[in-house]
Amino acid sequence: MSTVNKKRLITIPNRKKLQHAYEDNYAIYDLELRRLNKRLKKLLTENQINATIKSRIKSFDSYFDKLLKLYNDNDTETDKVILTDFIGIRIICPFLVDRDNVVKILTREFNVTEIETKGSNHSFNEFGYDSTHLLVDLPQGSPAVEMPYTTNVFELQLRTILQEAWAEVEHELIYKANYSLLNTPIRRKLASLNASLALSDIIFQEIRDYQKEIQQLGDKRRKILQEKVKELDHLSILNKITPKQKYENEIQQMLPPIKPQKHLDKLIFDALDAHSNQQYDKAIDIYTQILDLELDNTVRSIIFNHRGMAYFILSEYQKSIDDFSKSIENNPESFRAYNNRGLVYKTQQQYDKALMDFEKSLEINQMQVDGNYSCALLYYDLQNYTSALVFCDKTLNIKPDFEPAIKFKSMIRTKLFG
Repeated sequence: MSTVNKKRLITIPNRKKLQHAYEDNYAIYDLELRRLNKRLKKLLTENQINATIKSRIKSFDSYFDKLLKLYNDNDTETDKVILTDFIGIRIICPFLVDRDNVVKILTREFNVTEIETKGSNHSFNEFGYDSTHLLVDLPQGSPAVEMPYTTNVFELQLRTILQEAWAEVEHELIYKANYSLLNTPIRRKLASLNASLALSDIIFQEIRDYQKEIQQLGDKRRKILQEKVKELDHLSILNKITPKQKYENEIQQMLPPIKPQKHLDKLIFDALDAHSNQQYDKAIDIYTQILDLELDNTVRSIIFNHRGMAYFILSEYQKSIDDFSKSIENNPESFRAYNNRGLVYKTQQQYDKALMDFEKSLEINQMQVDGNYSCALLYYDLQNYTSALVFCDKTLNIKPDFEPAIKFKSMIRTKLFG
């Protein structure tokens, strides 16, 4: 036997001593792992990230086997071998952006000493799970490291749900079997499957980004409309009573459900973006471009309604009335267009026309808050406080916690009863 091999036999750790050390210190590491789990869960919750946390302390057999493997692989003394994954944590996120955000959070909250992206160097015909691995220092105040051949760090893996699924299946197919028995066709199939999962992750992220962009644009538009309406005496209808899903549903109706037209899709986003950034003239120009396309009547009605609101914000009342009228022509059941046109008439103190529009809106949908509350406001302006109270009560019957109607009812009762 060579001198080197004799030296290795002498320096290989004593299994029984290490097992005693493992048993003596397991409780300390288990406590530390619980603390880490609690802190990570809190951070994810605070940042509104929906993720699953898995964690473990390496079993003794895994610890000892990896120690020997590192010793042999590194061709060095065991006193120079260090295990960094004695404490292991895995965070599994729904989307790629969630995974990236978790990396940012961890680097901000912990001392991250290493970040490695597994699988990034695979060629097109190779396979292996993608995963982001971080080496993180244990927080200050943690128990001193007691286990030999370890250091005061823990390993944290970040994966998407699909990456986690692939890793689990791959472990069964590859690492629990003889890799050398896999022929070339099978390897190519595995590589293709892995690539498909990676592509699926990207597509899922694109869908999520699209959903968020739609919601953000809708939120901006509602805020701008609210600011406009606040300038108009009691015209708080668009400010307070628009249901959250109203504009989002309208936007979805504008997008063809089966065969999306990329040109139309882009124009709609450009129009909403301009509208949200108070570039009303630009928004009107784009809405006009959309109206030049081939659209079905429902979509055309929605576009006219949106352009009418842009004109309304610019105080171009006649143009807004014309667009709301065209919206109604294309969809006679568009009670929202009736409400919006009635609002313009009310602004111009054309109360008879406003009342006709509000009543028509309620004829189409009597269970809506908008039309009932609009009638209450209109009758109040006409000093018909009894009718105003009736429609205010109808509003509260539909939505009892509607704060503007609650306050408005108090004003009406003061006028009626002093």
